[in-house]
Amino acid sequence: MVAVELVRDAERHPIDGAIGTAVSGCVAAALLISALALRRRATSDPEAPLVWSVMLIAVMIVAGSLIGQSALSAGPPGVAEVGELVFTIACVLAGAVFYQALVGWNRARRGAVDPGEALNGFSAVLVMVSIGNLVIPHFQTIEPGLPQWQFQASLWAGSSLFVAFGAAFSIAMIAELLRDRRIWLVISGLGAVTVAVWIGLVLGDATQQPIPLVWGFAAALVTICVVLPRRVNPVPAVVDASQATIFGALVVLLAGVVILTIDDKFAVDGSRVPAAYALAGVIGASVRVVRLVHDLSSLAQSRRDAMTDELTGIANRRALLAGIDAALLTARATTLLIIDLDRFKAINDRYGHEAGDRVLRHMANTFRALMPEGAMLARLGGDEFAVLLTDAEPGAPLELARSLAQAAAPLSDVKGRLLQVGASVGVATVNKPGVDGGELLRRADAAMYLAKSSGSGVGRYDGAVDAVAQKRLELIEDLHRALTGSAAEREQIVVYFQPQLDTGTGRVAGAEALVRWQHPRRGLLAPDLFIDLAEENELMAPLTGRVLREATRQAARWRAAGHPLRVSVNLSASCLNHSSLLPLIDEVLGAGLAARDLVLEVTETSLMRDPELALVAMRRIADRGVGVSIDDYGTGYSSLSYLNDLPATELKIDRTFTARVTSDPRTVAIVAGTVELAHRLGMRLIAEGVEDEQTLTEMIRLGCDETQGYLHSRPVPAEVFLTWLEAGPARSVPTRQYDQSQPAASPALG
Repeated sequence: MVAVELVRDAERHPIDGAIGTAVSGCVAAALLISALALRRRATSDPEAPLVWSVMLIAVMIVAGSLIGQSALSAGPPGVAEVGELVFTIACVLAGAVFYQALVGWNRARRGAVDPGEALNGFSAVLVMVSIGNLVIPHFQTIEPGLPQWQFQASLWAGSSLFVAFGAAFSIAMIAELLRDRRIWLVISGLGAVTVAVWIGLVLGDATQQPIPLVWGFAAALVTICVVLPRRVNPVPAVVDASQATIFGALVVLLAGVVILTIDDKFAVDGSRVPAAYALAGVIGASVRVVRLVHDLSSLAQSRRDAMTDELTGIANRRALLAGIDAALLTARATTLLIIDLDRFKAINDRYGHEAGDRVLRHMANTFRALMPEGAMLARLGGDEFAVLLTDAEPGAPLELARSLAQAAAPLSDVKGRLLQVGASVGVATVNKPGVDGGELLRRADAAMYLAKSSGSGVGRYDGAVDAVAQKRLELIEDLHRALTGSAAEREQIVVYFQPQLDTGTGRVAGAEALVRWQHPRRGLLAPDLFIDLAEENELMAPLTGRVLREATRQAARWRAAGHPLRVSVNLSASCLNHSSLLPLIDEVLGAGLAARDLVLEVTETSLMRDPELALVAMRRIADRGVGVSIDDYGTGYSSLSYLNDLPATELKIDRTFTARVTSDPRTVAIVAGTVELAHRLGMRLIAEGVEDEQTLTEMIRLGCDETQGYLHSRPVPAEVFLTWLEAGPARSVPTRQYDQSQPAASPALG
């Protein structure tokens, strides 16, 4: 309204009015430029209208104001009309900038990029102009109103404002901002200006429209940009961008068609102007609809591609998972078969990935030919395929699995090579609700691994077997936490000690460190229940470090208490050549333990896995002055020449010989020979598994240097072991309460 008063004042005081109008135009231009700067900063949209385009609009606003108002006082005929025309064009351009600001706002808010929006908006303006030409002349009965060109120009400006108002409302709705009261201020302001302009058009009094129109556009645009955050956080779209914008295109198309239909009946003086505008709007909206159809077609193709394996042309993992979810909701029984090709990696490694791809395509075609009606064949990835069956007859899934396994026979390559390939098929069926797609996939995968490990080709999901496997996986996770978790979790790994007594004096000469796991739910676990898990999951290094540090710490404690004993720690085959072993030994020796008080035990079978590397490792250990013991001697197949090369200081006879030494003459001969061999090689000999006095007497008679077994003591915690040492000659054998675990079948670390 301020701008309206400026125009009226200009009629009374032409010079002052011209200056005031120019000032108002400059302010409007400044608002537009500021709005653009704010919008560019808020949306970071590189495709936003350039500052120069808005500056051009601002210059046109100022020029139109000056020309139009200067002509009111003095000027050639027609100059005022030129000024009004320039001003009106500037208003239309300002409306276009505002419309693009709204589109950019939606793009920043929703991430929707839709080039058809500009065409849709222009078509809507054309249809609104057509409606104005068709309807407004019927209301202008009192006076003729504006000249035709001025009427058309004002109608264009009013239509641009109306479309901008509709865009503000619809985009605010799409962007989920209708709960924000600030956006309602914007919409209300635009709506008020729109109603005022159209009332002026209907009454034929639109001579004072341009400045309030520019003020409305500029104020609304600035408000929008202020409301918009500096950094927009995009939110997920409620509807697809094409679905959201097609509604506007259809409304424009429908309105244009209606105008063309009724034009002959309602047009004033048979004018074809409304029909021309409506036809142009229909063409623009039609182009938008055609583009939408193309977009939807491309989208459908993209979705098909997203559900198809590119190499084989069958369904991919995404499509399979969607199919499983749908089947679990609708089918009475859902069966999943997992097919894994055997020896496929060897084909890739030997003949290259091109040959591997040919095998995959061939197997996909082979499996496809075997599919029953309604089955879905998919490639999970790599050399894994899957088949989804719904409501299959009993026995049909296993029959299909056997057919698939048999179909994966050796095939001839294009170069005449015979490619050896096979298949392992796992079958899992769900007949009741409560199992999701991920669980069904896991069960089928477990059945496939069962088929692969058994070599049967076909495996059916077994709940009992799977439960054991699940417990094993849980135990692996628990062991990982016990070795690498928090300080409280690492305390679960405990070290027990079993004494080794000198047969000549009866005194304790040393102790063997034996690892135990105080599991929070399963109680005390012997090493044979978790050592293999540690080996398979690369946890032996941290486990050995835990035991070695604790054993040497206790040995230092014994020495401080007046009991200088050596301590023996077992090494597994994987630790023997691990890069962390030697630094670990240096660490514990650097903590104050004498090298002669540390013995590292390695089983005979571990040494024979890689004799050359084992020999190098043993020599590096011996070079540090640390004792080397060959554990379980006699259970492996080591040669005497290899034994001669080892820098060992100790041999330990396995308990299987010790247990028979009182009843088997051949065992007696073996033990006697081993004692003689050890002594001639400068090694002491320790007999394990001494559990009664008769066995101890026989071992002393045969010349064993030291004995170890339940007769002297069970493995006990460090505190109990120290108490037992302090008891001296009157000490008694600790009871079973200290070690409920069974002796380890594999003595590594235990």
